Amino acid sequence: MANPGPIPRSRLRLAAVYLAVIGVILYGAGLGMFGLLMRANWTALEREVETLAGTLHDSLKPLLPEEARPSTELAAVLPGLCLVGDPCPSPPSLISRHAVSVTDPERFYLRLLDPRGVLIAHSPGSPSHSPRAKTERSGPAWSVVSGPGGDRFLQYSIHLHHSHTPARAGANALELDWGYLQIGRSLRGLDAERERLWWATQTIVVFALLVAGLASWWLSGLAMSPLLAAYRQQEQFTSDAAHELRAPLANLMAVVDANRTQPPADAVAREQMLAAVYGQGQRLSRLISDLLLLARLDGPEAAAAVQPCSLPQIARDLLEETSEAAAAAQVQLRLLSGEDDLNVLGVESELYRLVSNLLQNAMQYTPPGGEVVLSLKREGNHGVLQVEDSGIGITPADQQRIFDRFFRSDPGRSRRQGGTGLGLSIVAAIVRRHHGQISVDSKVGSGSVFAVKIPLAG
Repeated sequence: MANPGPIPRSRLRLAAVYLAVIGVILYGAGLGMFGLLMRANWTALEREVETLAGTLHDSLKPLLPEEARPSTELAAVLPGLCLVGDPCPSPPSLISRHAVSVTDPERFYLRLLDPRGVLIAHSPGSPSHSPRAKTERSGPAWSVVSGPGGDRFLQYSIHLHHSHTPARAGANALELDWGYLQIGRSLRGLDAERERLWWATQTIVVFALLVAGLASWWLSGLAMSPLLAAYRQQEQFTSDAAHELRAPLANLMAVVDANRTQPPADAVAREQMLAAVYGQGQRLSRLISDLLLLARLDGPEAAAAVQPCSLPQIARDLLEETSEAAAAAQVQLRLLSGEDDLNVLGVESELYRLVSNLLQNAMQYTPPGGEVVLSLKREGNHGVLQVEDSGIGITPADQQRIFDRFFRSDPGRSRRQGGTGLGLSIVAAIVRRHHGQISVDSKVGSGSVFAVKIPLAG
């Protein structure tokens, strides 16, 4: 089985990283929400137990006997509780336990302890053994204890006081420690709610991870699309460069091999051979120079080389330099410029190359007797340079690719005239470095117009 390419593997790793990060966030958020909900439920139970304990304490305080021990007085005060040592059946109805209705064994239990922590009365169904109240603490004590059948209870212990009236008339009543009151609240409902919330959280997180997995794959594809395009462009560039380099090298080697096996008989043949070698060498030199220029243009911009450059001056210089080539090709060159102050901030050598490539491209595809017009104008804060020819034109399909490297609308014509297929690619790279825009408007048989818009200096 074939191994996946570098792009699919990279996409898979990127999607896995996305999923891992999203998974950690989702799982952390789920656990946090679960903890907050359980904490809210636990706080509600604590408040409920504290309220009941305070109510019972205030109700029992004036009725408690003086001594904290099992007695008939205590049994009369607490008809719903069982004294230690007595049988403790469950009350047949709610009426008989009305005074201490919180002792519903399904939800609560109640226990009374003397100051030493010895149990003296309890509700039916309460645990037979439980931790004594933490007398070393001044505040109430909380604990979780196990009741009959393994049920868990949240137990709250507080000091129980009773009012003692002194014998001397007019004296204030004294608050004396009587013992401890313990109230236990069943955690069965909370445990069931915890179980439901836990599985609900896990289900939601797993479902969210499935959705996140699909989203991660989509996002990784979205993030990789520019890299994939660049990778494919690089592959195409490598293939095209190899093809372009192979052709002149093959011609060069063929000439050299032919002359090695059969040396030229006269000086004319030798000159022809040297001319062929020189021509192919020149073609290779131009191709390598263009590739090096593209590599430099794709690199970081050299800020020190940027300076104000006059577009009209560059246009006039290049029209003068290309006039002989235009005359040889029987193509008329004209310059239309109504302004002389179109200065842009850039690299002068690159701007010369930009205009030169546009002019050469226009002359290359313009038949004898045609015309190439170079015009300059101002549009707002931009200088606009247009090169219009009366050549063969460009098809709509080719207009989408003319700035690709090594692309030629007419490969035969371009190669015959020594073109490398990189001219318009270099133009586009220079325009990008100067933060400009380039566009083409062309119709087959009616010529083409290339327009470059570059921000003006200042």
